Amino acid sequence: MTKPIGWCATWLPLIKVAQAICHFIVIIMFLDGRAQWYVYNAIFIFSFLALFFSFFTILLRFFELTDLHVMSFNFAAMLLNFLLMGICLAFSGLLIWDICNMRYGPSKIRYHERLAPANIGQDAWIRRCVVAATSLLLAGILYLITYLKLRGYAASVNQ
Repeated sequence: MTKPIGWCATWLPLIKVAQAICHFIVIIMFLDGRAQWYVYNAIFIFSFLALFFSFFTILLRFFELTDLHVMSFNFAAMLLNFLLMGICLAFSGLLIWDICNMRYGPSKIRYHERLAPANIGQDAWIRRCVVAATSLLLAGILYLITYLKLRGYAASVNQ
């Protein structure tokens, strides 16, 4: 059994697609130059996993494959959304800290293994990090909205 096609225009699929777009932007920004610092690779891999999670949950809900025997699907989705929100906000904060350090020159970023790629340049890399931090911040806010909406939905179902 599947949901009607109009379900794709409701709040949950639209928020999940917005989350996926945010993570896709991060992936694009970190395609080049992520070898500078291992955290960039961690953010890159995390964005791939979160992108998969966003589309996977849309498919599970659309095809109504939400029967978990251990716990309710909404509770599992709430936990994952809360976890992803925390990781997104932590990575965004880490990138903001890194951006602030990069603005003061190479002496402040000795924790980077390499300098920015020559074809990108330091200033362009800082702008890429700003875009990635903003996308992660927005994704974190969207995960928070999803968590709160699912929590409200779970509370209304239990009453």
